[in-house]
Amino acid sequence: MRPTVPWRDRAFRERFEQWLAQYVPGVTWNVVKGTDLTYLVVGEVNQERYYAKAVTDISRGEAGLSALLAERHPGLVPDVIAIEVAQNWLLMGDIGGEALRERPDVRRYDIALRQYAQLQRQDVDQIETYLSLGIPDRRPATLKAEIQTYLPELCTGLDRHQTEAVLALEDELLTMCDELATGIPMSLEHGDLHGGNIFWREQTNDLCILDWGDATVTHPFFSVRVFWNALYDILPEEDEIAWYEQIQQMRKVYLEAWSGVAPEDVLWRHLLIAEELGCVYRALSWHLYVTKQRHDPEESSDKPAQWLNLLLEYRDLKQRVR
Repeated sequence: MRPTVPWRDRAFRERFEQWLAQYVPGVTWNVVKGTDLTYLVVGEVNQERYYAKAVTDISRGEAGLSALLAERHPGLVPDVIAIEVAQNWLLMGDIGGEALRERPDVRRYDIALRQYAQLQRQDVDQIETYLSLGIPDRRPATLKAEIQTYLPELCTGLDRHQTEAVLALEDELLTMCDELATGIPMSLEHGDLHGGNIFWREQTNDLCILDWGDATVTHPFFSVRVFWNALYDILPEEDEIAWYEQIQQMRKVYLEAWSGVAPEDVLWRHLLIAEELGCVYRALSWHLYVTKQRHDPEESSDKPAQWLNLLLEYRDLKQRVR
């Protein structure tokens, strides 16, 4: 039986708005996003803008996590006015600015990566708190077990040669999991760190990282996998060689924030592993944590194969540019 989508019920929407009215009365709410995963509305009163969000149990830890991050990292994440954990409801102040991808600037992507890495480093001692909020535990031991169980399923949608190539990597992938399990402290991983989830505020010349609904507790370096893809935003055209050159520069930016946490050779080794293993991590994210639990599974059933194909293409690219 498919999970229901609560906000498709008028009574749910009315209860949601009644809850919001306790904190910001007089607001007329307009729907920004209404998928089977997220219900996002925006409203304005007295020249103040607010955003409110309801999510399904797929992102059940998002409200509590957002509130805690707002307390620990004010300004770097959205200001949280109220949460209703049991309902997965979240009320936020105005974010301001525009998405990085709307006006791509390599300097801003650089700053975003640095500040995000600093957040992760500061929160390595918070993982038990995050787990208590319902954030999924996807540390390398869990990831290893998932690969052993589900790797063949993830290949659905690949052709025969691609499937054979992925399955031939299983032992190497498991070894990667073992290597990432020690040496670097685990932390928070955003799960979808791209230029649409990072806003630059021109007025204050700073940024805001939003949409923590895919966050997990795991190896922090998995975050670079989505961010590397987002670096295409700052290129004049889709050139994979230029893209990889940009990745090489951003690796230094990211690891600079982790300096001193582990020996430099360990940091580099973990980052290079995370770039590849992160593709499998993302494939499993879609397969186990999203698609299997959503009302419209066909909306994302092709994502695992896409990420595994990206792994094969990325390994090939790295060989060609050496």
